[in-house]
Amino acid sequence: MRVISPASARRVYPLYDSDIQMSLKRGFIVGVGALLGGGGGFWLQNKFINKHRHEIDNYIEEESSRRFRSYLAGLNAKPIESEHVNTIANYSGTHSSNPNHYLEPENLNELEKVVAEANKLGAKIRPVGRFLSPNGIAGCKGGMVSLGLCDRIVNIDTQKKQITVEAGAVVADVLGALEKHGLTLQNFSSIKEQQMGGWTQVGAHGTGARLSTVEDMITSLKLITPHFGTVTLENDASRKEERELFRMVRCGLGSLGIVSEMTLQCIDSHTLKEYTTVMAAKELTNEIHAGFLRNFRHVRYMWIPHTNQVVVVRSNPLDNDEGKHVSDNPGDDNQVALRPMQNLLEQSTVRLKKSAEIDITGMSFSKLRDLLIDLAPLDTSHIKKVNAAEAEFWKKSEGVREGKSNDLLGFDCGGQQWVLEMAFPTGTLENPKYADLRFVAELKSKLEEYNVPAPAPIEQRWTSSSSSYMSPAYSTDENAVFSWVGIIMYLPPGQDEDSRQKITEQFRRYGDIMEEIGEKYGAFPHWAKMDFYSDTIGDRRLEQLRIEKCRKQVRSRFDVERFNKCRKLVDPNSILMNHFIEKLFHDSLTTI
Repeated sequence: MRVISPASARRVYPLYDSDIQMSLKRGFIVGVGALLGGGGGFWLQNKFINKHRHEIDNYIEEESSRRFRSYLAGLNAKPIESEHVNTIANYSGTHSSNPNHYLEPENLNELEKVVAEANKLGAKIRPVGRFLSPNGIAGCKGGMVSLGLCDRIVNIDTQKKQITVEAGAVVADVLGALEKHGLTLQNFSSIKEQQMGGWTQVGAHGTGARLSTVEDMITSLKLITPHFGTVTLENDASRKEERELFRMVRCGLGSLGIVSEMTLQCIDSHTLKEYTTVMAAKELTNEIHAGFLRNFRHVRYMWIPHTNQVVVVRSNPLDNDEGKHVSDNPGDDNQVALRPMQNLLEQSTVRLKKSAEIDITGMSFSKLRDLLIDLAPLDTSHIKKVNAAEAEFWKKSEGVREGKSNDLLGFDCGGQQWVLEMAFPTGTLENPKYADLRFVAELKSKLEEYNVPAPAPIEQRWTSSSSSYMSPAYSTDENAVFSWVGIIMYLPPGQDEDSRQKITEQFRRYGDIMEEIGEKYGAFPHWAKMDFYSDTIGDRRLEQLRIEKCRKQVRSRFDVERFNKCRKLVDPNSILMNHFIEKLFHDSLTTI
C-alpha cells in the first residue's frame, strides 16, 4: 500500500454526540425563530440552519479523516518520496485536488480492507483513475484511492472473445494484450491513456451509430461496496434485481461502489479503410449524411467555426487484416498540407509584433495550431484566420489510408483546453430526425452572431443507445442513435494566469450558448465534461446558479431517486461521494 498524506495535519475538531446534538439544537431553534419572524425568515433559515449543518459536516469529516489517518499509520505502508506533493491536477490544469490522503493499494485485497475500514470510520475514499477528466469528477478533498497498481490483465478467453481486467488497467495496455490474440475492443475514445475503471464509469464513447458507449461492452464486473463488501454483477444474472443493479452500476460515476474487475466483450482485430474529405456545409445534405451513418462503421465530423467547411472522416473494416502504419493525423508528414499553418504563423508573428524565434521544423499540425492560437486566443479576427488555415490543411490532407483500428481510431486532441460535450437523440438509422445537423447549424450561427473566438473543431460523433441507466445515451429504444457534439477552447502554454482566466470566462460564454441550444434537443453533457467552474467563477451567487442549472439538467434526464436509493444502499456513509456528486444528486441543495 502506498499512502500520500499531507505534510502537516490540519486542525482536528473532536466531536462527540453531545456536540452534534447541541449544534443541531441551536440550528433548529434559530431556524424556527426565522420562520416565525416572517419576511426574511427563509433567508435566515438558510443562513443559520445550513451554516450549522455545513459546520457539522466539516467537523465530522475532520474527525473521520483523523481516525482514518491513524488507521493508515498502522499499516505497513510504503511512503511516497518527499519530493512528491499531495496535489494532483488534470491534463489541462483546470482542476486539481489536494486530498487528506491519497491511497494506492497494491492489490484488490488491500483495496477491500481499505474500503471496509473507511466505511467503519466514515472516511472519504473517492476512487480515481488517472485524473484525466476535464471536469475533475474524481477529485475529493476528504480522500482518494487510486487503482493504478491494480492493473492486471486477468484473463483472455479467445473462444468467447472476452477479456477480464482489473479496473486500473490502461486502455492502451488492454488493446496491446488483445492484439496478441487477434482481438480488439469494438470502440474507444480519441485517447487511450485512461484507466478502464474511470473510462467506463463516466460512460465514455468512440464513434459509430451502431456502437454503444464503452461501458456497454462490460458483461460482468466485481464491485467493492462499503456496505456489502465485494459483489459480482452480471448482465445476464438470473435475478431481475441483480440485472437492474448491474445496469445502474456500469456507469455509476464512481459513487455506487468501486469497480475492481470487469469482463468485456471484444471483437476480432481488423484493418480499417479510412476516408478523409472536406465538404461545404451545404453539400452535406440530409440524404448524404444519413448514408454516411448507415454505410460506415465509424463516422466523425470536424466542423470549422467561422467557415462553411466540415471535415468528414469515415471508415469501414477491410476483409483482410493487414494495414500499413499510420500517423496521428494524415497530414502530419505532408509539408504541403502544413504550409498554410506555417505561413500564417510567420505572418501573424509580424502582424501582432510577437517574437519570431520559433523553430517550426518538423512541428506537427496540432503544435502549429497551439502556437497560432497562443498569439491572440481571444481575438476573433485572428482565430478566424487560424480556422481558415486549418480548413486548408484538411483540404490538402484529403485522401485514403489503411491501418489497424487500434491505430486509426485515436487522434491528437491538442494541448491544454476547456471542453464541453453534449449528447442527444437524433432518431434511428432507418428513421433519422436530422437533429444532429440542425444542432450544429444553430450553434455555428450563434457563434457568428455573438462573434465568439471559437477555434476548430466543433467535433461531432455518434453512438447507438446504451442500456446503462446513467449513460447520457441511455434509451429503452435499442435502435436509437445519439449524436455527441463537443466544443473546445485551448489554453496555450504562453498564457499567464490572468489570460487563462479570460479564456475560461469566454469558454463559459461559449458553453452557455451550446447548452441553451441543447435544451431544445434534450441534450445532456458528458459526465466527465459537465462543470460547475467553481474555481474560476469567483462569485458565489453565480456559482450557485450554475450548480442549480446542472442539477436541473440531471433531473430532466435521469431517475435521480433511483440513483440515490442505490447509492444509499451500497454506500450509506457516502464515503465515495465528493463535492461534485453531492451537489448534483443531493435531495436538496444546501446554500451557505
